[in-house]
Amino acid sequence: MKKYFIFLVLVVLLGVVLNSFLNSYIQAIFISFMINAVMALSLNFITGLADQFSLGHAGLMAIGAYTSAVLNKEFFNDQWIMIPVGVLCGGFLAAVAGYLLSLPSFRLKGDYIAIVTLGLAEIVRILLLNWKHVGGPRGYNAITKFPDFFLSYGFAVLLLFITFMTMYRLKISWFGRNLWAINEDDIAAEVMGLEIAKTKRYAFTISSFFAGLGGGFYSHHLGYISPGSFGFIISVQILIIAVLGGLGSLSGSILAAAILTFLPELLRSVQTGSLDLRMIIYPILLILMMILRPQGLFGRKEIYEFLSEKWKTKLGIQL
Repeated sequence: MKKYFIFLVLVVLLGVVLNSFLNSYIQAIFISFMINAVMALSLNFITGLADQFSLGHAGLMAIGAYTSAVLNKEFFNDQWIMIPVGVLCGGFLAAVAGYLLSLPSFRLKGDYIAIVTLGLAEIVRILLLNWKHVGGPRGYNAITKFPDFFLSYGFAVLLLFITFMTMYRLKISWFGRNLWAINEDDIAAEVMGLEIAKTKRYAFTISSFFAGLGGGFYSHHLGYISPGSFGFIISVQILIIAVLGGLGSLSGSILAAAILTFLPELLRSVQTGSLDLRMIIYPILLILMMILRPQGLFGRKEIYEFLSEKWKTKLGIQL
């Protein structure tokens, strides 16, 4: 209980500092970091634990974003207090879409799953592009936002905390052990009586739900969304964060989200004339990371396991 109290105090202090001493640009970056972390956690759950390569998270994010935005504008009369309800509805609709997608496709493996999920993302994007009621290619604007930064920050922290704790509890539960078994050797897991397709389906549905939550909050954070906001590159960016942190490491996904959200902004000042060196330095750093540490920052371990192992090694203690 004590550690949760300390965490709460630190979160409140950070919010006070951001709200009182930093400008809206930095505040927006912090919110974006937490949204990226939620999306990376949801993808890591299915890709890192169950070894299902998904490229459809942008589509699930779009479902959550448009659902929450439309509900709040047309049914909740633009009341900011109803934003959590809209976000939750977006998560549930994304979960339904993920479940329906998994019914015919989760007997496939590897690259085939990636192609199917990519197809989902493109179908969602094209439907939104041609749906005039939600703006079509012009996008959907004037979406309700929280009235001040502190409320938006508090909701983002709560969403990230709930996502991480849910994923972590599932990871260390019997369900998470089943996913690890599928990851290691799905044939051996099936021989032992594990229902492979059913387990993967549940995992993808859970992952889709949290992707929808992240997308729902994303729409209320920006106040404007369009089909172009959920293109293929968004799925790739989420995947990069998950891989960089370490597939299977939830705390690694949060750290990687922080690095890949703040680093491009820090590199904005590195520019020579019309040449944006930021777009050269950034990919070089990613390539070096993949060469020097291909398993990601923490591999499959959580941060406390990783640090504990490092200290034991330094002290010469046998593991």
